[in-house]
Amino acid sequence: MTRSAVWRFRRTVSPLTGAICCVSLVLGLAPATAGATATGVGLAGVGATATGAGLAGVGATARDAGLARFGASGFVQTSDQKQREVEAILDELDRLEEQMDQLAEDYAEALNDGIELDKEIAATEARIKAKEIELAAMQAQLQNVALKTFVGKSVSNSLASILSSTGSLSDAVRKSYLTSVALNTGVSGLDELQGIIDDIARERKQLESQRTRAGGIADYAKKRLAAAEASANVYSARQATALRELGDLLRSEQSRRAKAALEEAARKAAEFTKTKYSNIPAPSSAAGTAVKAALSQLGVPYKFGALSPGSAFDCSGLMVYAWAKAGVGIPRSSRSQYYALTKIPTGAAQPGDLIFTRNPVSHVGMYLGNGQMIAAPRTGDVVKVYAVSWSKVTGVGRPK
Repeated sequence: MTRSAVWRFRRTVSPLTGAICCVSLVLGLAPATAGATATGVGLAGVGATATGAGLAGVGATARDAGLARFGASGFVQTSDQKQREVEAILDELDRLEEQMDQLAEDYAEALNDGIELDKEIAATEARIKAKEIELAAMQAQLQNVALKTFVGKSVSNSLASILSSTGSLSDAVRKSYLTSVALNTGVSGLDELQGIIDDIARERKQLESQRTRAGGIADYAKKRLAAAEASANVYSARQATALRELGDLLRSEQSRRAKAALEEAARKAAEFTKTKYSNIPAPSSAAGTAVKAALSQLGVPYKFGALSPGSAFDCSGLMVYAWAKAGVGIPRSSRSQYYALTKIPTGAAQPGDLIFTRNPVSHVGMYLGNGQMIAAPRTGDVVKVYAVSWSKVTGVGRPK
């Protein structure tokens, strides 16, 4: 009877052990692990685990082994999978940042074009004003001549009209009359007078064209700003989602990358010092002042198209401000700065030089030395010091 009971007991245990082994194989565990678990806890333990939580005991073994596991939300990633996801998200954010920079640069370039065109408009208006003053002087001179010619006679309204008008009478009639007056009194330069009238008309036509262009630039700038802000919103939303789901891991990876970037940038900068360069302009004596001015704005928020000390900057605006403090004027956008400044070899960069990145150029910072630069990076960030990504450098410009 005892032998029969033992036999029945073995028949009961064998299928249960086999089931555990099958599940273990599906989850990637060796049968020996499941067997050891069953042996270690005894049949009562296995029964309690199976009854109390189904296969939760096997799941616990999987958790302990660092493998995939099940939870209330379903499948949960391994640490390696999470790390790969974090790296993919940061790469995606880098791409979004580059797109945002391009749009921001388009906006800054439009602002720069508007500034330059405003200068042209002001110059045109000044020329028109000068020509009008010159014309008035010549008209006054001819009027005096006419008065002397007709001594004792009153100047008729028609004569006054001829002398003062630049458009109410035909050029032929006015020129004919004024010529006769000039010939009779020894006054010359009627062609010069007509030339001034023609110059004013030409300048006014140019001014109208310039103002039309200015309106178009303003509209374009408005559209580029809207596109840049939309891109910034996409970036911010993606970053917020990533931080919510993978906060600590994401911040840890960002910190790791930043540290690695600083080390690599410093190493590369040290290599540059081994190369001697000739026939390049020496750094400006005002470079130190520009560097101090830029550093004084650490922590100031980034804003598209901004150049407001202590309040907000975009990347090129910070460079304009810093070098203006040093008494040197440079263009408004990073792209225009790149084309305007004297180029030097990347390895010859010195503090105060401007580091341009991406192609086409869409970002600029000021080199500080030892592979570091100061810049206003992007929306949501502030003016800060960080590593130069030498592999992304398009060129180095030296203000003078």
